Amino acid sequence: MQKFQLYLFDFDGTLFDTLPSSKYVFKKAYENMGYQVNEDDILGFTREPIPDSYKRLGFPKERYHDFIEDINKYVNSIESVNLTDIYDDTYDTIIDLRMSEADLGIVTSNHATHVRDVLRKFDMQKDFFKEIVGNKEAPIPKPNPGPILKALEMFNYQGDKKDVCYVGDSLNDCIAATKAGITPILLDRDNEYPDAEYLRIRSLNELLD
Repeated sequence: MQKFQLYLFDFDGTLFDTLPSSKYVFKKAYENMGYQVNEDDILGFTREPIPDSYKRLGFPKERYHDFIEDINKYVNSIESVNLTDIYDDTYDTIIDLRMSEADLGIVTSNHATHVRDVLRKFDMQKDFFKEIVGNKEAPIPKPNPGPILKALEMFNYQGDKKDVCYVGDSLNDCIAATKAGITPILLDRDNEYPDAEYLRIRSLNELLD
């Protein structure tokens, strides 16, 4: 596979298994809205921008700010961090990429504070990712390219965009990368997108091939 100067990564479902954490966060936040979340709903919530799912479920606009405050409260809780696990291929891949002198960053719709707490849990808070773009740094979520463009700005990246990739586990990640002018790489661990017209990998280890 092509080697890149700058690797940007999605967080949830890409570097870390956050589905148990997401179940906790969405269940608690939606319960506060009077909505009982089904287990089957959770994966859809993680693949859809929060404003879209909130609107789709018909909740009032005037309560949206309170809902987001609840989301951030539960995301940044110790319970959420404890429910997050690391994928088997994450640590070694990230170490090898850093040893190759590539720059690494995280671009996520999650909260950057939570990301740093999880990295600290797995002793990855230092010398791994130079920049983290979360929902505070770039409020308009993917598939808008804004979060990726914000990352390039934070890196002060002046090189050719063909030397930058974004690795994510959803089509929205790939759409955002394409709109930002960089290479999208779809991490499809469970073969959900066999017909996707993107560079597709089944494991992060394939970035090293």
